[in-house]
Amino acid sequence: MNDLQMEELEHLNHIKGKLTDAIEDLNRMLGDMQSEIVKMKKYFWENTSEFDEFGYEQYTNREMIQSELNSAEERLHQRQLYEKMLKSPYFARIDFCYEGDSKSSPFYIGIASFLPKKSFLPLIFDWRAPVSGLYYDFDKGPASYRSPQGEMRGEITRKLQYKITNGEMEYFFENDIKIDDDILQRELGKNANAHLKNIVATIQKEQNAIIRNESDRILVVQGSAGSGKTSIALHRIAYLLYHKRQELRADNVMILSPNTIFSDYISHILPELGEEHILEMSFDDFAERELKGIVRFEDRYSQLEYLLEAKLDSVYRDKKMKAIRRKQSKEYLQEMYGYILQMESDFIDWKDFQHKKVERTKEQLMTLFYEKFPDVPLLSRLEAIAEYIVQEEEALHNQDMDEGQVYVIKEKMSAMYKTQDVRKIYHQFLLENEEDTFDYNDDMIPYEDVYPLIYFKYMLKGVSAYRRIRHLVIDEMQDYTRVQYEIIRQLFDCPMTILGDKEQVADDRSSDILTNLSEIFGRSMKQITMRKSYRSTFEIGSMAGRMITAADIEYFERHGREPVIHRLLTKEEQYDALAGEIRKQSGYGTIAILCLSQKEASLVYEEIKDKLNVTLMTEDSETFTEGIVITAFYLAKGLEFDAVHIPNAGKDRYFNALHRQILYISCTRALHDLDIYTTVEVSEIIETAAKK
Repeated sequence: MNDLQMEELEHLNHIKGKLTDAIEDLNRMLGDMQSEIVKMKKYFWENTSEFDEFGYEQYTNREMIQSELNSAEERLHQRQLYEKMLKSPYFARIDFCYEGDSKSSPFYIGIASFLPKKSFLPLIFDWRAPVSGLYYDFDKGPASYRSPQGEMRGEITRKLQYKITNGEMEYFFENDIKIDDDILQRELGKNANAHLKNIVATIQKEQNAIIRNESDRILVVQGSAGSGKTSIALHRIAYLLYHKRQELRADNVMILSPNTIFSDYISHILPELGEEHILEMSFDDFAERELKGIVRFEDRYSQLEYLLEAKLDSVYRDKKMKAIRRKQSKEYLQEMYGYILQMESDFIDWKDFQHKKVERTKEQLMTLFYEKFPDVPLLSRLEAIAEYIVQEEEALHNQDMDEGQVYVIKEKMSAMYKTQDVRKIYHQFLLENEEDTFDYNDDMIPYEDVYPLIYFKYMLKGVSAYRRIRHLVIDEMQDYTRVQYEIIRQLFDCPMTILGDKEQVADDRSSDILTNLSEIFGRSMKQITMRKSYRSTFEIGSMAGRMITAADIEYFERHGREPVIHRLLTKEEQYDALAGEIRKQSGYGTIAILCLSQKEASLVYEEIKDKLNVTLMTEDSETFTEGIVITAFYLAKGLEFDAVHIPNAGKDRYFNALHRQILYISCTRALHDLDIYTTVEVSEIIETAAKK
């Protein structure tokens, strides 16, 4: 063992000792605080009857107890963080010589800061601290970072990277470049588990620039499959929560995620980085709340299942596809807006208004409607006029109007609308535009009408923005339509991080998502493109890339087994071969059998459930578990698996532009192994991509 190894092992033991001391101090503090809270509560209950009649003492005592509880919660959180750090205190060290100094200072970097009592500087710096940016952004040599005191210049004289597990040093490297390829190879080569990995030890320079970006209000990240988009977004939130503590809390941040499976998959990242859970919602959950009491609707996955399994020559399918495309377009939004402007002139049954001594002529009301309140949404405008008249009457008589009278005035004014039924108005719009549409008496509307109906509702009644949300994260950006982004723009007036991959759209046409976003958010939007893929082996990534002719994707040089195409004679042979290959992969943590649709996934599950211990993952599943899962490709978006198996991959199932996208999505879920099976001639998409 050389001197450097001895020095590093001694330092690790020193830090572990300091962390242990800090944990013991916190345990004593928590014990004392618990005793103090018990005493305070006892005093409160024993003396309640003697507190002053105005309740000041009672209020003060409650505040004192709550303050002590909050302090105890902070200490408990700190103890949990230190216990986590005890297993892996830090992952890097930088020796930095400040300009004008003759000696370098060592900075150890971990998931959080550690500043023991009586220490002038942290023994460990949080990965989000300004000085830690040196580790991600610079090689050995001249470097600088921006601190609250200004730009700090100097030279990096040494860089070390560590792997510490359960408090033991597995290995460390001294290197001249920012993130040693050997460490990255080791980390990327590990097996997957049921949760997304944090990447603090291997953040690349281009990823770090996104994470630490505080200047752009709308940051759009177009990243290839496996480029680390979701990890980067969550680390970015952790960074912003660290640097904006005074204005941003975890409950001010929301992520729009595809489904509950994905939410579970990413749920541990922020707590692992020392932050609380942020708010999470799928956009369809939001739609259900918005349309509650108005109408039920087909869900997104039911629509997709139909399109995947319907006969391609079906007249109804062609009509449905045409309707879906039309209702996602910019032109459709403009038509809805034009219809509402047009309907203003004949939407109200104008008449003179009278309630007791409150009188207004029809002409006076129309003047208010068209000239005083033209910017108020149509179905909210008569209520605004009613409130205006009430204020006029109160000012005239110098007294407040009775609440009952105010209510009656608003009701009588609103009664002039010919209808306030948003669904009925939208249905009339469809009929007048000669659209194939749902029957108004139907209990459920098609999915393609859900968000146009919500947008229609906002144009008619207005929208209540989510003021509490101060940062919004949108994942899988390519799956959102133009009208959905228009709704998002109205709901969330806050900075956003939007990420996805235009190549991973489940459609037979390329996504114009970046054009849509640019038009909607304008100059406040900055787009960053990430072309390097880290997830799959070079062999898997290259084959998947050839499916979409993605010449600009760069693949990290981690090599493995070539994807294998298994050509079998019968279905029984196919499932036997699939089960046999999976048994060989017993060392893997996660294995996926990905199918074209959920219908197919259910059929395959019935064929192999007696051969393998396999879980059928559906849209109703709430967690992502380790082991073998079988599901439709669309539920696996955003996830990754050690091995992926694609059954029934013949030319009879995968043959058009949509199938090309589906195969690309499925193949890029695999980290190490990819196996494809067919009992007929293999899909030409796969055959062509497999040829180098």
